[in-house]
Amino acid sequence: MEATWARLRALDDERPWLLDAVLAALLFAGAVLSAALGTQTRAPDATYVALVAAGAAPYLLRRRAPLAVLVVASVPVLAVLALGYTSAVIGSGLFLAAYSVAAWSDGRRTVLAAGWVVVVLVGLVVVEPEAMAFGELATNAALFGGAIALGRGITERRRTVALLADRAELAERARVEESRRAVADERLRIAQELHDVIGHTLGVIALQAGVGAHVIDADPAEAKACLVSVSERSRSALGEVRRILGALRTGEGEGYAPPPGLDALDELAAEVTAAGLPVELRVEGDVGDVPAALGLTAYRVVQEALTNVVKHAGPARATVTVRQVDGALLIDVADDGRGAPAVVAAGGHGQLGMGERVAVWGGTLTAGTDPQGGYRVSARLPFGADA
Repeated sequence: MEATWARLRALDDERPWLLDAVLAALLFAGAVLSAALGTQTRAPDATYVALVAAGAAPYLLRRRAPLAVLVVASVPVLAVLALGYTSAVIGSGLFLAAYSVAAWSDGRRTVLAAGWVVVVLVGLVVVEPEAMAFGELATNAALFGGAIALGRGITERRRTVALLADRAELAERARVEESRRAVADERLRIAQELHDVIGHTLGVIALQAGVGAHVIDADPAEAKACLVSVSERSRSALGEVRRILGALRTGEGEGYAPPPGLDALDELAAEVTAAGLPVELRVEGDVGDVPAALGLTAYRVVQEALTNVVKHAGPARATVTVRQVDGALLIDVADDGRGAPAVVAAGGHGQLGMGERVAVWGGTLTAGTDPQGGYRVSARLPFGADA
């Protein structure tokens, strides 16, 4: 039964005129058959058949012009009653016409239809006062009122369904847009990781290659050690780049090493020291409760700062100080080299990247020439309850 109704609804959506034509035919046939089998005062004749046909034909346009159908179809019904014929079937069609106006028209036309129903009821009392007593009049008025109320309910339900469909579509678009934004953000994060890894590694390799080239004649063993270190750093960086690009290509984190944090600063300092830039690392206070994500930010800030020292400071030493004070992680990277060239002092890509990372945490970053000589990068990363 449910499948049959579903097929009928689908057919009604595709060809609404077909069901309306069937409805008009049923009204005509039912009215003629009822009159032929009934015991009404006046027997049906050609005039009756013509009036019934005139009353049933407008239902072909029941959903295209419902108000016009109600008005036009009611005139033959009043004529049928005035001439003494039965209106048992064709008259009941007016309830359907009133319902159609409420279901397929706006509020203004529905009000007009209700006013016309009042006119029809008055006409019924005029043309057939004996049969249209108070009880019959009240019954017809209640039936018309119920038909109009049912039609308005269908209209409101249709509007609600359409509104819910629109909201669902908007929600789906928002979900898709949010997914795209999340993917873009993740790819941007991976791009920043690539920048940090490649920039730092190339800076260290350049420094070691320069040292090797400088001492290759005087100290071949030291030059060989530099080349071995370059080879190791290249393979290590290549492996990390492959893991990052693998995550970017597949959208999954398989094979992607855990991001470094504060516990990896010792290894970073030793690596840069081995490359020829002595680095002293100082960790003051308890940093065990620092969130992992903030630890990654701190690591990248230190890494970028040391990379800039390797690139621009010349022969120098660097000091990295990390401490926690009042729910904030303070980072200070200072060197005693010749300072940074104008492009770095004005804010290069690496410095901009540091600023973006720090801004995510609502922190602050300062970088510039140290009055005591060299260059200094300082960052404050709040993470406590008041962050």
